[in-house]
Amino acid sequence: MKTTHKIFYQDARELKQIPSESVDLVVTSPPYPMIGMWDQVFGSQNSAIQRALKTGDAKQAYELMHELLRPVWDEVFRVLKDNRFACINIGDATRKTGDDFCLYPNHANILNYLLNIGFSALPDILWRK
Repeated sequence: MKTTHKIFYQDARELKQIPSESVDLVVTSPPYPMIGMWDQVFGSQNSAIQRALKTGDAKQAYELMHELLRPVWDEVFRVLKDNRFACINIGDATRKTGDDFCLYPNHANILNYLLNIGFSALPDILWRK
């Protein structure tokens, strides 16, 4: 079997140069919402995220961060063939904002979105770092 490999270094929310249903496998590790090291990445794309973090509205920031990732999942679904596989390395986050310390379940947020757009779920792989 002959395969072709191409690497695109670009914003994954618009993959126009990749034909629909032409990819067998996608492996990705996106920035994790509500992990401090990614605040600037998300905030630079939507100033409402910066405002929400500054005012302590962590739940709003979390939702807005995931809104930025959802077009990526739409494109992943579009480019993958039937019987597609998307392997997504994503972790949950715990964070204290003001007096509130809580868990932000990134894996559940992304999985629910993927199921709603037509993916089927397979068992998780848990990494012990």
